[in-house]
Amino acid sequence: MDLFESVSMTLTSPSFPLSLLSILGLFVIGLLAGYLIRIMQRNKSKVHLLKLEDEMLRNHAKILSMEKIISDLKRENNQLKNIYARRNQESQLH
Repeated sequence: MDLFESVSMTLTSPSFPLSLLSILGLFVIGLLAGYLIRIMQRNKSKVHLLKLEDEMLRNHAKILSMEKIISDLKRENNQLKNIYARRNQESQLH
């Protein structure tokens, strides 16, 4: 008599070892837990990236605003230089 003929090892059989089913269940639970952890990490990274992008855009907006102020001040300075230069020329002619 063969030892394996007396024990049927199918998944539907009640004689299937409970420890193997437990291991399979734990493996599936582990896969799902790992997947959920990865999704949470990815979402956290995405939120962090969006915060950094917002900060970068605010900084760029500040830089552009400051460059506009500098440009306006330079233009105003040049206009004032031209006005004073004309006044000096006029005063030297009279």
